[in-house]
Amino acid sequence: MSEKPLRKRQRGFTLIELLVVIAIIAVLIALLLPAVQQAREAARRTQCKNNLKQIGLAMANYESTYGRFPIPVFLSLMNSTGYSGALSSTVWSLAVLPYMDHAATFNLYNQNYSAFDPVNVTAGQTVITGYLCPSTPRSSTKISYENPYVVGTFSTAPWNLTSAGAIDYISTIQVQRQFVDIVYNTTGSVTLDGWAVGGNAIAGNVLNIPTGGRISDITDGTSNTMMVGELCGRNTLYRGARQVVPTSDPESGWQASFGAGAWVDPFNGQWKLSGRNYDGSGDRGLCTINCSNAHFRSGSPTEYSAGLYSWHTGGAQILLCDGSVRFLSQNISGITMVGLVSARGGEIIGEF
Repeated sequence: MSEKPLRKRQRGFTLIELLVVIAIIAVLIALLLPAVQQAREAARRTQCKNNLKQIGLAMANYESTYGRFPIPVFLSLMNSTGYSGALSSTVWSLAVLPYMDHAATFNLYNQNYSAFDPVNVTAGQTVITGYLCPSTPRSSTKISYENPYVVGTFSTAPWNLTSAGAIDYISTIQVQRQFVDIVYNTTGSVTLDGWAVGGNAIAGNVLNIPTGGRISDITDGTSNTMMVGELCGRNTLYRGARQVVPTSDPESGWQASFGAGAWVDPFNGQWKLSGRNYDGSGDRGLCTINCSNAHFRSGSPTEYSAGLYSWHTGGAQILLCDGSVRFLSQNISGITMVGLVSARGGEIIGEF
């Protein structure tokens, strides 16, 4: 008589063992998640750097074609009878489009009219992905705003932009004399111009058009002079990583109107460094990177840019006139920043 083989008893996981396994998995996820986030930000930062490199190539090709860099900004407000609204406008981010594979958008823009004219709405609504830093948090790649402050002075109606393509980069054209005074502890210093020559006109006669700078005008050296930098998140006002509620601060109202967050906006070529306090407040101070993305101070739509602003940890990226891209620490000294923006100041910058 044969005996039946004994069946082996199969042992399952106890509840305690299962909980231990889950806890171990949770710990591993917690350890890996920051690394994944860092890898994603590194990829976004690399893409942002590539955007600036492409802008640099476009600037260089423009200079090779015309013998000078493009005009950073020009907004014509006058004709033979005086002020008649925004007659025409141009900006560096429009001028280089043919060299960034966007010739169709450039040709769609009517140079005889301004960015705010209805005839240029379609061109301005084009989204140029090379003008967007992927690290910038945004709900849309388009932006709408108006400048109601000009009504009654230069125009009979607000300057409106509706669903215009956004931009995170701006040309760095000047150091305000007030910032020079703060940095060097002096009084009455001169304003220091950047890479452009006479290219920072906002209101001007159509017969007196400023010109963009030439390489020979950059006597401090193209590798020591900044051309374009990050100014992200416009037309929202940020101080640090905190968004300022529009009703809580007058500066946020001006940012909403004059933030120039659209690439077609001529004010995107207007950036004059004055710095801010380290908490982002004030209209001048020693902090020049990531303290505030304020484009202008309240009541002054042509002056007092806070500095550079990005969503990269620890600093912001810039394009130099030689086409190279550098990452600037947000702890950079004011003296170095002055030297980088200035094209003819004769400063010795050293390593940065």
